[in-house]
Amino acid sequence: MLAAIGGVSLKRWYYGPEFFWRARQAMLQARGDPLCVKVEVFPHQGLYFSLSVWHDAEAMLTFAHSGPHRRVVQAATRLAEVNEFHHFPCIAVPSRDQALQVWAQRVQAAE
Repeated sequence: MLAAIGGVSLKRWYYGPEFFWRARQAMLQARGDPLCVKVEVFPHQGLYFSLSVWHDAEAMLTFAHSGPHRRVVQAATRLAEVNEFHHFPCIAVPSRDQALQVWAQRVQAAE
């Protein structure tokens, strides 16, 4: 399996409704994909995170480049500051805390 986690912060508070509507559409797209094991969106330390777990890299990439997810990514540059997304292999679905720990370690390593 392959997990993906990343966070964003809104550029302006009034972009919230559009961004969250678009993000919800992408989340519903992922939930409808039989190769998506888990997907959730949650706030943490001032950022809005998405965490998804996929059967394999091909499934994740197919999702990432299609439909509502592709559209939210295109709009994200206008609506939000993207604070790094990271992918990592996993043998079980990671908890939020585990995924956030991997994310934080990779962000620190990149600095």
